[in-house]
Amino acid sequence: MFAPGYPVLSAFTVRTGFDLLLGALEFPAGSEILMTALTIPEMVNIAKHHGLVPIPLDIESGTMGPEISTIELAITERTRAIVVAHLFGTRVPMGPVIELAKKRGLVMIEDCAQAFTGPDYTGHPETNVAMFSFGSIKTMTALGGALLRVKDADLLRKMRTIQRTLPMQTRKEFAGVVLTHAILKLFTLPLMFGLFYRGCQILGADFESVIAKMRGLDEKDWLKEIQWQCSYPMLALLAYRLRRFDAARLKQRISAGEEFAKSLPREVSYPGNRAEFHSFWIFPILAEARERLMDELHRRGFDGTAAGSALAVIEPPVGSENREPVKTREIYRQLLYLPVDPKVPPRERQRLSNAIGEILKESSHLRLTDARRVYSAVARTIEVPRSVADIRSALQRARRDGVPICMMGTGHNLGGHAFVNGAMVLDMRQFNRVLSIEAEQKRITVESGITWDKIQEAVSPARLALKSMQSDNIFTVGGSLAANAHGRDTRFPALVDSVLGFRILLADGSVKSVSRMENPDLFRNAIGGYGLFGIILDVDLELVEDCVYEQSSAVIPLSGLVEYLEIDVRANPLTELFLARPSISRASFLNDTIVTVWRRTERTRKGIFQLDHERNVARDGFLFGLSRKYEWGKTLRWHAEKFIAGGASRKTMVSRNNAMRPPVSSVKMLEHNSREDADVIQEFFIPIPQFMTFTDGMRRILLEDGTNLLGVTLRYVKANNETALSYAPKEDAIAVILYFNEVCSMEGRAKGDELIKRLNHLTLENEGTSYLTYLRDVDKDSLRQAYRGIDAFFQKKNAVDPEGRFTSRFFEMHGKRELARAAASRR
Repeated sequence: MFAPGYPVLSAFTVRTGFDLLLGALEFPAGSEILMTALTIPEMVNIAKHHGLVPIPLDIESGTMGPEISTIELAITERTRAIVVAHLFGTRVPMGPVIELAKKRGLVMIEDCAQAFTGPDYTGHPETNVAMFSFGSIKTMTALGGALLRVKDADLLRKMRTIQRTLPMQTRKEFAGVVLTHAILKLFTLPLMFGLFYRGCQILGADFESVIAKMRGLDEKDWLKEIQWQCSYPMLALLAYRLRRFDAARLKQRISAGEEFAKSLPREVSYPGNRAEFHSFWIFPILAEARERLMDELHRRGFDGTAAGSALAVIEPPVGSENREPVKTREIYRQLLYLPVDPKVPPRERQRLSNAIGEILKESSHLRLTDARRVYSAVARTIEVPRSVADIRSALQRARRDGVPICMMGTGHNLGGHAFVNGAMVLDMRQFNRVLSIEAEQKRITVESGITWDKIQEAVSPARLALKSMQSDNIFTVGGSLAANAHGRDTRFPALVDSVLGFRILLADGSVKSVSRMENPDLFRNAIGGYGLFGIILDVDLELVEDCVYEQSSAVIPLSGLVEYLEIDVRANPLTELFLARPSISRASFLNDTIVTVWRRTERTRKGIFQLDHERNVARDGFLFGLSRKYEWGKTLRWHAEKFIAGGASRKTMVSRNNAMRPPVSSVKMLEHNSREDADVIQEFFIPIPQFMTFTDGMRRILLEDGTNLLGVTLRYVKANNETALSYAPKEDAIAVILYFNEVCSMEGRAKGDELIKRLNHLTLENEGTSYLTYLRDVDKDSLRQAYRGIDAFFQKKNAVDPEGRFTSRFFEMHGKRELARAAASRR
């Protein structure tokens, strides 16, 4: 039935069989095992579990196998075995590899988990062990199980002896596998897939992560997951499927794969396009910015995924960087799996191929536009690194190809710090792990792509909170650090206040540890440096106690705000958070102001430390929409906000964590999808003595301009000159944040630009600064007047990154111009 005439071992999975094999071989600890560089991580872990050192064999995209010269160069006196994996339905020619293995006295192992095509191929006759999988997504599935053809009978006996010590899978557990498989099959239906994808978007869940978990590809206790014996129902199903193997269906799949391959646009390649044999078990293509291309396909109703398998690239041993599998890593980063199967009608497969061609022709998956939809660029590629190795690899490719790098977080770019054409964009959102929490030291270390929300979820159980953060928790730490964002804490408003240190990858490939004491120049410039100095890898943040506040609000005249700040905020040690919102209603325009404070209290209540989530989004979004379109809507919203805030007598208890994660994200209120108009932000930092003079001038300008103002938020910002581009370097200031609506036409943009120009001028007259995060085009004299250290900042940038590897639209416009001017003056 399977490999007649050869001894065969049935196992729970191929990983189980591999574990049994290495246990039976008993190689000395420290022995090396050569492995095809693209494999599932558990295969590497199993080798390490047995004291072996996995050595990656780089593979060729066209054949999906290593060249003989690559294998020869990797063999040392410590090498004991070679594992060659047949990937995606291709088949690596084994003759030359086996000849080499025999010559060097090595055990030859074929990993055929993705290569089963029926009884026609059960491994090369001279292979020591050939392993075949029958998992849930394989060519012939028994919802699990594996068969290992073992050449040596004595080795097989040893493997069976070890296997008998493993627990048996129960019938109930196998029934659970069957149910999970049925659910997954349901979601492959086009209608269900579309609903599932949109549901993930609505719930804010990462589609790829959900798919990986449902397919069992997420990280688990891998050893516990594999050390089982097959249940009787699984073995019975496997035997049944082998007896009824459908060779005709396999031929149909191969025909569909070959037909689709021919229909692909000329510029699209697929792994194994030069393989001697290809059964098209799955059909990945190689695509730049694969996640973005996948999103474009999803919008067209196709089931493209980057999580179609659990494959990963084997890392070379420490100190063996010369064994880095460069070609394999290049293949891996571009893999996008497509639904190419005989069950998909030919017309749909052709539509898929056409859609790929259209997307590539228009470069829609590479186009990046700022949130105002003004600045647009077409990236060379958009990378989504998940590890430091991924980031290093991206930097190496950028240096090799002479490509600039731009950084990307959650994508709420609103100003001149936009992307440039032809850049490699690093989307850091999947580089998002919590690395450590030291509760007693009140310290957390996180990767830079993590959001503040995820940090709060991690520290809340320990009754800890962030010392400072943005007022919205949806942003990434790296993005917030790059802008030195600020929040509502009156003691620690700027993000730099909570940063203990960080590691940064510089343009030359070196990694620097940075803090106030170690590499202080980098600390001063990279925080608030807008990603121009390097790639921040991980960040050490200071935490504080998750205390309880009494939240209360009052309505006061804007003219009384400075006195209120002095008496009720700065002079009151219990007041720790502050926010103010002046009226945008014409009857009380920029006069009546809702001030909200959070004062520490010893009172508490049951469940107060449980994290809250967004509430009343539909209500607030509706009111916000009315205020965007109608004057009476602004008045209605103002009265509603006053009613919701209540008076000074209404006090609400709230934990610090919940006070710092607003019930409704102001950024989400600004996610206004319209071709006619856009909601934008501008922010100004005004020294407190000049605040009323500024607001009087701002009121006049806004009324004269007829600005469609959507809101004003005021925050207190303490003076801090720890960063090179500090927005409040000398005096305590009030941050004035304007939200307004702008018409998306040449006239509308010009009107908006003129408004901002007047407000910037007013800011400079009052010795303030405009927040660089939202900066529009500005003349160099105004920029240097607001940020007097800007020339020194650009010079430091040039010293750290002389090739200008890290860039942005802002740096291209201002930094390069000023550096060129300075260089010319020295001639």
